[in-house]
Amino acid sequence: MVALGAATIGFTGYSMFFGPGNLYPKSVRKLLREGGMAYLRPKDKQDLPKAIECYTKALAELDELGTNDSKHAPDAPHITGLIARIASVYSEMGDLDMVVKMYKDLLQRILGDKGMEDPKTQVRKLLDDKLPKNERENIIRALGCANKLAEAYEKRGERAERRSIALPDMKQASSADSLEASRWYQWCLQVVMLTYQNHFNHLQLEQGKPVTNTPSFDPETLPRYFSVDVVTSLLYNAATFFANHSQIDLAQPLLERALDLMRRGADGKQESVCRSSVLMSHLANANVMKKDLVAAEKWSIEGLQLAKKFPENAECLNSFVALTYDLGAVYEAAGKYNSARVQYRQAAEIAGDMGDDGAVKLTQDALSRISKAA
Repeated sequence: MVALGAATIGFTGYSMFFGPGNLYPKSVRKLLREGGMAYLRPKDKQDLPKAIECYTKALAELDELGTNDSKHAPDAPHITGLIARIASVYSEMGDLDMVVKMYKDLLQRILGDKGMEDPKTQVRKLLDDKLPKNERENIIRALGCANKLAEAYEKRGERAERRSIALPDMKQASSADSLEASRWYQWCLQVVMLTYQNHFNHLQLEQGKPVTNTPSFDPETLPRYFSVDVVTSLLYNAATFFANHSQIDLAQPLLERALDLMRRGADGKQESVCRSSVLMSHLANANVMKKDLVAAEKWSIEGLQLAKKFPENAECLNSFVALTYDLGAVYEAAGKYNSARVQYRQAAEIAGDMGDDGAVKLTQDALSRISKAA
């Protein structure tokens, strides 16, 4: 069976943490203002090299001040936020080498070598009720940054993979980046999973209930310092990475936990309904690849029921096409060619209206395939 590329979702993992203007010396404020004027503009009017120049000068000046003034310590939020901004500009420039460098610099400032190497050090800190609020917030920022670092390695690896067709030496670079992406996704997952497990079991013991190694994910039992959006983003990003690298057994439980956090769209709100449908499209896709037809059909039908609720929403529409295709793949594998044809044609029609040429080609190939088999 061939699975259609599952729908994507607009989760995010890191926000900017620029401090109040009065935190910055006058000369730095001037540089930040000039950098913003060059960067925070319509794309056709941006001057990204100028933005990098201004932001980099501002960072250098702040770092110099930080050697004698603890207010400008290397891990201060108004400084790490600036580094994240610089990484974002480099990302728009397509300079993934510098994106990786900036995010690693940010993590080094917050975590140090030991923290970057061993995620359990951050778990112990998060579970400490006496941990100062600013230190806890810094760890959460580092978590979002580590997620972005993993994404950067993933993108750089994909680029090297494409180039390896013409340049075989790039194959090794692609593999190295994939390993780094996997390492940082797993670093993030360990911080979240181990922290949540310990927090959940603490609540269980307080209520006289048994502890467990595999707690179900529920927004009500998340530690207060974990937001649903950030954790769901991490689970989703890691799952899609593992799925793209044929590690379906790693991806599937992450998708299910993310779906639990979204409560399968039970609140009826457009955002949670459509994001849940996207997650279900990935679960359907994963089970099509595993040839688990029962599970693939279940997720396809449940996902379609959600996606139909908001047909004007881009996430719902994308997931509707992916889920319809996957349901066709289920019927095709079961030898129900007429039912498969109906699903493939519907997916092709909607994908055509959306201008998704890749999905149209896959559905046309599927229709041609079952015509020969019938």
